Formats: sequence, C-alpha cells, structure tokens
Amino acid sequence: MKNVKILILTIVTSIVCSCDDTLKINPQEVRIVVAENDAAPLQLAVKTLSGDFEKVTGVKPEIVSTLPDYDKRPTIVVVNRETNGLNLPLDEFRPLDGFESHRVWADAKTNRIYLDGKDMRGAIYAVYTFAEKFLEVPPLWFWCSWVPEHKNVIEVPGTTDIFFKSPQVRYRSWLPNDQDLYRSWTKLSPQNNEIVYETLLRLKLNTFEDADLAYPGIGEGMKMCKKYGIVVTSHHMFMLNTTFSNWDRYWKNVRKVEKVPELSLANIDKLKELWEYGAQAVIESGVENIWNIAFRGSGDQPFWILFPDAPKTETERAKVINEMLQMQTDIIQKYSKEENPYIRTTFYDEMADLVTAGLVIPPANENMIWTFCSGRRDHYPYNDIQKFNPKTPVKLGYYMNLQFTSTGSHLAPAEGPWKMEFNYRYVNSKSPLYLSVVNSGNFREYMYTMSANAKLLWDYDTYNSDKWNREYAAQYFGEEHADEIAALYKDYFYAYWTQRKSDFPGGMERQFIFQDQRYARAISYIGSDFFHFNPKPLPDLYMYERVPGRVFRIVPEDNGVETQVDALLVGMETSAGKFAKVTERAEQLMPKLEKRYQRFFYNNLLAYSTFMEHLSKTLYHFTYAYKYQADKPVLVENLQIAYNEMTRAKEAIYLTQHGPFEQWYKTDEKFDIATVLKVIQSKLEEAKNR
Repeated sequence: MKNVKILILTIVTSIVCSCDDTLKINPQEVRIVVAENDAAPLQLAVKTLSGDFEKVTGVKPEIVSTLPDYDKRPTIVVVNRETNGLNLPLDEFRPLDGFESHRVWADAKTNRIYLDGKDMRGAIYAVYTFAEKFLEVPPLWFWCSWVPEHKNVIEVPGTTDIFFKSPQVRYRSWLPNDQDLYRSWTKLSPQNNEIVYETLLRLKLNTFEDADLAYPGIGEGMKMCKKYGIVVTSHHMFMLNTTFSNWDRYWKNVRKVEKVPELSLANIDKLKELWEYGAQAVIESGVENIWNIAFRGSGDQPFWILFPDAPKTETERAKVINEMLQMQTDIIQKYSKEENPYIRTTFYDEMADLVTAGLVIPPANENMIWTFCSGRRDHYPYNDIQKFNPKTPVKLGYYMNLQFTSTGSHLAPAEGPWKMEFNYRYVNSKSPLYLSVVNSGNFREYMYTMSANAKLLWDYDTYNSDKWNREYAAQYFGEEHADEIAALYKDYFYAYWTQRKSDFPGGMERQFIFQDQRYARAISYIGSDFFHFNPKPLPDLYMYERVPGRVFRIVPEDNGVETQVDALLVGMETSAGKFAKVTERAEQLMPKLEKRYQRFFYNNLLAYSTFMEHLSKTLYHFTYAYKYQADKPVLVENLQIAYNEMTRAKEAIYLTQHGPFEQWYKTDEKFDIATVLKVIQSKLEEAKNR
C-alpha cells in the first residue's frame, strides 16, 4: 500500500491509495455527467473543468447529462444537492454540512468520482477542488504563467474523500479599485475580461463588489457575476446600486429629460426616484445581490462637498445621513422579493468618524450588515470597530484595503498575509464575521495575499499565515525550495519602512508602513518646491482628508531623528538595504528552480523586491539632493542617481510584461512612473543650470 499526503481541509481528511482500487481516468474515455437543467454557472464550471483536462492531457472529456446504468469506465458525476437534477439517492450519500459545503469522493465499486456540493456554489467548488488536487491546476494558473505537466492518465485513489464544511464567513468578496491597469487590459481579450471571476471561484470566494448600473439596466460587472454565479455587493459610495456620479446619465438615458434636476437635498423626491430605479433594475436582472445603503458624494467624498444645500455642522450632517439610510432601507423593503433581505452599510472615512461619535446610527436588524473598514491610509482595525458593542443586533462586515488610492500600495504588494490575518482575527474576536471585502486594486499585484485571505475566511481554525505561506511556495514553485521561498516572501513584506511606532491597543506589527504610492507622492511634493528647502516638505492633509497627519504618518522621533527629511533618509536607507538582500537571495535562487517556475517567481516576488529596492534608492537620493542642494556637485550627482534608480525600478516591473500581460503597464495612471521620472529629470536639468 502506498500512502498519499494527508490533507487537512476544515476537518482531517485522508486520501489513501490502494493499487487495487485506484480509478485510472483515461481522458479519451471518461465522461463528466452534470444535470442538463442545472444552473448555468455550474455548467460553465464543468466546461472549464473539461478545458483543464485538455490543458493537462491534451484531450477534452465528453460532457453528458445522463448517468450510465453501469460504469465500465470512470465517470465524474457533478452533484448539486439543492436541485438533484440527476435524481441520485442523496440519503445514501456521504454527509455534507450547510451552505457551500462540498466533497470530492470516489466510489470504486461503481467507477464513479463524485464532485458533490450542498448547493450550486458548493458544486462549483467541488469541481475546482478536483481540478486542483488531481489535475494539479493551481487556482492562480492564469496569473502564474502555469506550465502544465502532461498526464496520459489521471489516477484517483478509490478511497478518496476530500470534505469541506461550510465556510466560517458567509460572504467573501473582492473589490477591484483604482483599475488604471486592469480596466484597459480587460478589453484586450474575452479571457482577460472574465478570468478574474473564474479565479475568484477557484479560490472559493463567492462575492464581487461591482454593482454599477448601465443606465438603463445592469452593468457589465453585474452581468459577469450573474454568469459565474457570484453574489454582487456594492462599494461604499453606492446607494441601491446607484451613485451620484451617474446622476446625469440616469436622467438623460433613462428618463430622457432635457434638463437634469439639481442634485440637492431639497430634491428629495428625485433622489428617491433614482434609488427606486436602482432597486427595480437589480430585481429585474435576477442577479444575486446584497443591498447597500449609503449617503456619500461622488468621487469618494462626503455628501456635503457635493450638495449645495448641505448643512454645516457634523450633527446636522449626521441627521441627514440617518434619514437617507432609513429611506433607502424602506425602498428595499418595498421592492425586494425577500422577506428580510441582507442590507449592508459601510463605515468609511467620515462615516466611521460619525458612527464612532454616536451621531450616525444606521438601521439595525438581524440581516443588517455593518461593515467596518481598516483605518484610512493605513490598514488596521479603526476606532469604530475597536469600540463596537458585540451585543448590537446586527451582522458584522469588514473591508480591508490591500492597496489605497494615492498613498497606499499600487504597483507592488505591501500589506501581506500576516497583517491581513491580524486584522481579520481582531475583527472576528468582536463578533463572528459575516461579510468580508478586500480592496484588490488591479488584482495581479495582490493575488498572493488575496489567496491567503480566501483560505482564512473559509476556516479561521486551521489557518496560519506562516503555514499558508509555506504551502503557497510549495504549490507554485515546488517542494524542493519551498522553505527558502517562504522566507523570502516574509522578508520582502517586512522590508517596508515602518515610519512610526504602533499605537494600536496591545501593539501591532507593521501597523504603519510606507507603500509605493507614498514614495510617488513624496517625490511629487518635494519636487513641487524643490529649491526652497523645508525640513517638513510633506503635507498633513490631502484632498478631503478629515484627520491631519495620516497621509504620510512620518514621526521623526520614532526614527531617532528630528526632521521629516532626515526620517525619510533613515527610512529609505534601511528599506533599500532590506529589499536589496531579498533581491540578492532571490536572484541566486531563481536559476535553481525548475524552469517552469522561474517566470512566476520573478513576476510575483523578485520583480517587486527589485522595484522597491530601486524605488527606495530613488527617494533616498532625491531627498539627499534636496537636503544638500547648496552643494551643486552633490545636488547634481544625487539627482542623476535618483533618475537612474527610478529607471531601474521601472525596468524591473516592466520585465513582467509578457504573454497575456504584455501591455499591463500601458495605462499606468495612479503611480504614474512617467511623471515621477519627469519630476526628477526636471529638477536635474534645473540643477545643472543653476
């Protein structure tokens, strides 16, 4: 008897292979059976599984809708217990748990392998579990430049039984945000446009935050969610799937009016009309939706920036928000076909402050999901969740940024699974988490941490970031060097500069870190008045910032110096050295890896450490030139070095543009490498002429 590795999947599950009862799947003979009338998203997953077979074996198995009377050859049977379209004797089947529970199990006597789900998504997850465990198709196959190992026969031990209980978090979502790279890339091919939805399901998530309407009808993102069987949820600016950014579009395209009504509090009937349209459009579409109530402006700003008749005091503003949230709740109750629908509200920026102050009191009931957010600009449980009373009769949601507009991570991942785990364990300690959203930016940069998040949300009890990190390294780069690679990943995330000490109750590692967008903003601000030295050149406020000091959060005293400029120099020198060590070790290791792993190793780790190494050197020399600008040779030399280092940083990540990612950085607008280079170059030219 041959022992196969033990898998721990929510409960201990074992696969034991006996040579006598191993099911040997010949791809030219095997059939995949799925009920003809089963849900379209499940049918799509089965077609994807057939495609996975083709990638690995060169042959696409036949998909049929009728079970044979006797299986002379192995048959893969896809089971959705919610519909049981194949009329199977489910009472005789192995037990499942609640929603989305699933099982992959074999019956050697009948030559069948069951991909068995409690409901539609459970069945989809069973399909992808089989693909991952037996075809060895990793969930990130598209993103990792996966090279399949050819198999003529797929062997499934006759005693296979892989079981997943229901996930511990009911709704598990991604939010694509700041899509400057992703949005244009999706237009290059149908696969680019849809692969993120498939990836989300392969990782066993179930919700996507993209609820915009097309005016008329639902938008493309909502259509994709419906196609793939994914729940739709809404961004914190959305009110019943509508936003004020689309105010004009609604009146012109839907109501066909020549004069658009003024957007004002006095026009309350017009606001209600917009929200009622949103409710009706979603219900008519048939998409599975978590309602969202909010009252914010457009462009991620408070409503009082947008509305000309908004009140001036926090108390009066909170009163308006309270009235609007209740009004939207009433509209949902009126139009929803559910007796007690799930409704979400999100405490972001001003909402977090107003809720913490007790001024905004959102509706509360057993299906109301209060969604708290990681702190503005830095990502840790904010004051509102710290003060949350678990006895409040609501369900708990949490929204964590893995990137952040203007000042967070964007071109290189920065938060990492360890910080993510701390956030979620803290929130879950308050009350069992019911909904999760991770802000995933353009996706590609964050697939590593997003994969960790998916694993944690399914099962808090068995998840551990160090353990998961090692498993990830083994899955995507092979067992031989998994320990070294896991250490490199951790050292990469811990190389970021922590520009101030933690102030979180009880302490928190890496609470404050200096992400790549902060580098870009720092160069922009210093460059704006470069030749007039200021020991504190970086501002406290940015755009609609409510609390001073959060934009950069540099505390000189925490770095053993007296000024912001000196803190930048200390921080950049330290981080550049740490990133350089990761880069050096990774460069030495990469040739030792199997060739099929090398490309993703570069793209997912070495490119980022190299980018951050040279970006750190860029900011160091730019700041050094700024401080010592009175010495012209020092000024010119360091600006030239800064320009060269920024060029190297660009080259490092541009090397990841290949295959389907050939034009990935074509529309880099948020970090904007070209502008950063222009700022440095302009100062260099001016310095030479001084």
